[in-house]
Amino acid sequence: MNIEAKEKRIVWGLIFAFLIFFGIFTALRQYNFQTQAWDMGIFTQTFWNTVQGRFMQNTLEELPNHFGIHWSPILLLLVPGYALFPSPYFLLFIQTLAVALGAWPLYLLSKRILGPEWKEYRVLKNAPIIITAGYLLYAPLHWLTIYDFHEITFLVPLLIAGFYFMEIRRWGWASLFLLLAAATKEDAVIAVLFMGIYLLLKRRVPETAQNSSMPAWLTKERMFGIAVIIFSLLYFIFAIKIVMPAFGGGLLRLDRYSHFGNTFPEIITTIITQPLFDLKTIFTAEKIRYAVWLLLPVSFLPFFSWRTLILLIPGLAENLLTNFPAQFSGFYQYDATLIAGIFIGATLGLKNIVDKKWMAKKIALAALIAAIFIGYIMRSPVNPVFFPTNLFKTNPQWDALRAVLRSIPSSASVSANTNLVPHLANREHIYTLDQEPFPADIIIADQTDSFGFSDTQSFENYLMNYLNSGLYTFQTIENRYVIIIKK
Repeated sequence: MNIEAKEKRIVWGLIFAFLIFFGIFTALRQYNFQTQAWDMGIFTQTFWNTVQGRFMQNTLEELPNHFGIHWSPILLLLVPGYALFPSPYFLLFIQTLAVALGAWPLYLLSKRILGPEWKEYRVLKNAPIIITAGYLLYAPLHWLTIYDFHEITFLVPLLIAGFYFMEIRRWGWASLFLLLAAATKEDAVIAVLFMGIYLLLKRRVPETAQNSSMPAWLTKERMFGIAVIIFSLLYFIFAIKIVMPAFGGGLLRLDRYSHFGNTFPEIITTIITQPLFDLKTIFTAEKIRYAVWLLLPVSFLPFFSWRTLILLIPGLAENLLTNFPAQFSGFYQYDATLIAGIFIGATLGLKNIVDKKWMAKKIALAALIAAIFIGYIMRSPVNPVFFPTNLFKTNPQWDALRAVLRSIPSSASVSANTNLVPHLANREHIYTLDQEPFPADIIIADQTDSFGFSDTQSFENYLMNYLNSGLYTFQTIENRYVIIIKK
C-alpha cells in the first residue's frame, strides 16, 4: 500500500470513528430526554407536517411556517428521507454524517495547499492528517453536532467543499456547493458572499490562455468571485424581501441587535457610522474569551493568512455585535458560520509560516498539535475529564415515561415540557407548557421542571386549572410526571 492510500484510509477511519461516536452520543441525548423543543422539536414537527401535506408548518415557533422564520430550502432535500424514517434520530444521524464528511474536503484542501514539499520532512509529512484530526476534535464542532438539529450545521462541510473546488478551479462543482451552502439559511449566503470577496483579493498569475481582450487582472477566479458576490446579494435580497414575507415572516431576530437600532437599515447604518460604539460592543471580557477559544485550538494560525481572515468577518460580526449571550458562548449552533473559515485559514496560515520562514516547521506543527488537544480537553462536551456518563445510565423514571409517550395517539394535541416535546412532535399540534392557544387533549408535565414559568406557583396554578376544570383525568408516573388527559 502506497503512502497516499494509507493516508486516505487513516482519514476515512477518523471520519468513520467520528460518525459512530457522535451518532451514538446524539441518539442517546435524544433517547434520554436531553434534546429540547427549540430546536429538535421544531424540526421534527416541521418535517412530519411537511410529509403529511402541511408544508413546513409547526406550532412551536412564533410563525406557523418555518420558512417565515428562516429561509432554508436545503431542508427540502431531507423530506424524502424523513418520509421513509419519520424520527428525530434520522435528522440527528444526517447532521452527524454531514459534519463528519466535512473532514474529507478539508483533507484534500490541506493536502493541496501544503504541497508535496512537506513529504521531505518525516515529522511534518502528516500535516494534512493533523489538520483533519484537528477539525474532528474541534470543540465548537462538537457542540454544533450534539446540540439538537439545525440547518446551519450543513454550512460547515458545504463551505469547505466549495472552497476546495474553488482552489482546484472546478467552477461547476464550486458553484453547486456554494449554492447549497447559501440554501442552508438566509444569512448563510453572506458567508458565501465573502468567499467571492476572498477570490477578488487572492493573487493569481493571469492565465496565458485568457482572452486578450479582457483586462489582465480579470482572471477566471476573479470573474467567478464577482459572480458569487452578485448572486449572493441578489439571493439575500430575494430571501428577506420576497420569500420570507410570502411565508408571513422576515428577519425576526433583529431584537438581538436592538442597541444599534430597531430596523435592519438602522442597525446597518449605526454599525457603519459609529465604529467606536462597535468596538465598545465587541471588546468585552466574555467576547474576547469567546474569540480566544475559537482560535486557540488552531494555534491562531488564521492570523498568518490575512486574506482568509476575510472569511471570518460575517460570523464574527454576527456573534460579536450582538448582546445575546448564547451567540458568543461557543456552546450552540452559532459558530457554524465560522468553522469552515477557521480551518481554511489555519491551513493557509501554516503554509505561510513555513514558506516565509516565520517559524521552524517542527515548532509550528508541534504548537498546532498541542493547541488541538488543549482545545479539546478544555472545551469539548465529550472530553475525557468531564464526559457526561449519565447518558449511558438507565433511569427507571425515564423508562416508565417512554412507555406512556409511545401510547399517546398522534391525533391528540399535546402540551409538554420542552425536553419531552421532541418525543411527541410527530403530530399536528404540539406545544410547550402554557403556550397552547387552546386546551390541549393531553398535558404531560415533569413536576421537578418548571422551566418556562416565572415561578413554581405559576407552574402549579397552570396544572390545577386543567385539573379543576372537571374535563380531565390525571395519573402520575414514578411520583414525578403528571399526565392530564381529556375525558
